[in-house]
Amino acid sequence: MAYHHGDARAALLAAATAMLEREGAAGLSLRAVAEAAGLSRQAPYNHFANKEAMLAELAGDGFAELSCRMGASDETTPFARLAAAADAYIAFGTERPALFRLMFTRELVDLRRHPGVQSKADAALATLAAVVGQVVPGDAVNDATLVAWSLVHGYTELCIEADIDDPSARPDRALLFARAVTGLSK
Repeated sequence: MAYHHGDARAALLAAATAMLEREGAAGLSLRAVAEAAGLSRQAPYNHFANKEAMLAELAGDGFAELSCRMGASDETTPFARLAAAADAYIAFGTERPALFRLMFTRELVDLRRHPGVQSKADAALATLAAVVGQVVPGDAVNDATLVAWSLVHGYTELCIEADIDDPSARPDRALLFARAVTGLSK
């Protein structure tokens, strides 16, 4: 593949994204990503300091996508928007399990060393908090957001790692989590 000047970074990230889901983060190398992108072995080093920096970029893109998905509902009621956000979270994690793991595991990417990525993670949490804030009173939003995130994240991890539920159960589980969070407002 031939890339025009300026497209190398995008080509590297696209190749890394595809490889991530096939091989996992541990199996990625800058050299393999460059080869998959049709670029020289040196090309990644023109854009990323090291493998962690490239993985951090992928994680940041994942948080941005997750935030968009959670906030994209056109549902008309706050409860339905919360259920849709939970469903979107579960869908994201189960559709992109390697990226999901990368985003929430410090083993390969420590977000504390990547403030730009940490800000995208914080924005995803803020998106969820905004949706939760529509169903619980203001003084309960922080606690309810923690409960919501814990429920949906734990369930998503169990779906990925232990295959605990049939994918068709996802919408019902999202409703269950929304009912649990809404119950915190009483």
